[in-house]
Amino acid sequence: MSPRTPAWQSWSDELLERVPVERRPVLLVLVSDAAPHDGGLGARVFDDDAVLDALEHDVIPVRAESHEEPQLAARYHRGGWPTMVLLDGHGEVLEGGTWVDAPELLAMIARARDVLGALPRLPARGDKQREQVLHARLPLEIEAALLSDFDERHGGFGTGQKFPHPEALDYALLRHAEARNPRLLEILEKTLTHMAEGGLHDRVEGGFFRTCEARDWRRPHTEKLLETNAGLTRNYLEAGQLLDRADFLEVGRRTAEHLLEAYDDTGTGLLHSALDPDDEYYAADSAARLTRRPPARSGRFLADANARAISALLKAGAVLERPEFTSAAVRIAENLVRKLVRSGRGVDHVLDRQGRTLPGGLRDEAETARALLLVLQSTDDRRFLPTLEELIERLATREVESLELSSGERSTRILEEAVVAEVLLRAAILLDRPSLEEVGRRLLEQHADECRRGGWAMAAYGRSLELVLHPPLHVVIVGAADDDRTSTLLAAAVSSPVPSRLVQRLDPVSDRDRLLALELPEREGPVAWILHRRRPLGEYAAPRVLQQGLWTGHGERLRS
Repeated sequence: MSPRTPAWQSWSDELLERVPVERRPVLLVLVSDAAPHDGGLGARVFDDDAVLDALEHDVIPVRAESHEEPQLAARYHRGGWPTMVLLDGHGEVLEGGTWVDAPELLAMIARARDVLGALPRLPARGDKQREQVLHARLPLEIEAALLSDFDERHGGFGTGQKFPHPEALDYALLRHAEARNPRLLEILEKTLTHMAEGGLHDRVEGGFFRTCEARDWRRPHTEKLLETNAGLTRNYLEAGQLLDRADFLEVGRRTAEHLLEAYDDTGTGLLHSALDPDDEYYAADSAARLTRRPPARSGRFLADANARAISALLKAGAVLERPEFTSAAVRIAENLVRKLVRSGRGVDHVLDRQGRTLPGGLRDEAETARALLLVLQSTDDRRFLPTLEELIERLATREVESLELSSGERSTRILEEAVVAEVLLRAAILLDRPSLEEVGRRLLEQHADECRRGGWAMAAYGRSLELVLHPPLHVVIVGAADDDRTSTLLAAAVSSPVPSRLVQRLDPVSDRDRLLALELPEREGPVAWILHRRRPLGEYAAPRVLQQGLWTGHGERLRS
């Protein structure tokens, strides 16, 4: 046993200012006089020589009693004592746990230092470039929050009741495609595997339940939500492509089929928002289920959930080469526009079986606009353009409400406006309206500081921010709509796993003005151009070569 003891410091906000200078995280150890801790804590962790060395050289060690620092306990307590968290210079958690042994603590410290080492140094206060540098830090900070709350044993986030969190997985996929971080790969593979093999997944009929009571994905709450299953369809299909996992692709296929088999409503042409919980039904095998009445469908059709389902089905159609999924997505989009979009008034939130509607909000408008943008890219179906342009105009010119919001309401507003920003940033390129980019940027900038307090729950914000930090590739397919070669190039671009790309077909005759504005030369037959910031990176006439060119362009996009 070492005679050395840790040189604990008392908590002070000034300690955080040392983090970016010294490149050392704050190690905060929170203890409670209501729980026994000292004997085990000293014997099993802080008597270890390697840990003592790390406390001296690699971290800023702080020990605090929860009753003396209640604000720290309220913010950082992770469900048990002692709580150990490693903090960056903004007080955000890089790593953390409720009880860790010496090797695990050392690994946590090493990972936290790796994250700090990857962050750009902050310029002095008042530097004109600070706003931009803060933006550059944010993806790494959201990524660090994901890693901090990741359950390394069972996958998912947190150590209590488990929810699927499709947005967090979507962000992990994006960041892994950009940085090839093995820790993000672990999040994706472990979480998607455990969810598919555990109680959250209905392996008989497909689809996923709302949540599980147990940390190891047991004891599911058997309600099935359309929004959750739409998000997980995309997660599994994108992970299957990116990670070359046939098992993930299969789960994505079955979940997409489940969307149409279980939620589709022939009367409205929309998808029900949920399937009722029924523990006995879902505990039965396929033969026994045939003798029982299936769980009831909600009878409510939500704009935002249907919009997300459109995105999922478009992804399934492209990745799996199943045109029936694409056709279903277009049909749902038609009914969404016809039954829930009100010209001059935005988008209603809900339609019920009696045809009654309730007014919607910002999320409904943003999600619907995002879905119509994806329909335009995936199918070149321009019937939706007038509705899309009206929604974009509403989103870009809306009055910002000056309301006093609770913490939860502020988080919701940030995530809603992140989707608005994504729509505007993408539309700025596809519709050639540069002014939309500035509005999207301002939406993200106004929440830059506050989003840090949301941790990994700000994943949707992080995805939109990537469009500012690394503007997307713009794939322009030039060719007649009735030419099979045009369709093949469009399908190759849409099905590519390269993240954040935009795809657009332009006709060499009717879209001539747009082609002239892009300064693209004329060619004899259909051709695909890959642009970045309006600069051509290459032209491709063969689908396979186009897909290879997209990965090359992706690398150049990240370097620029």
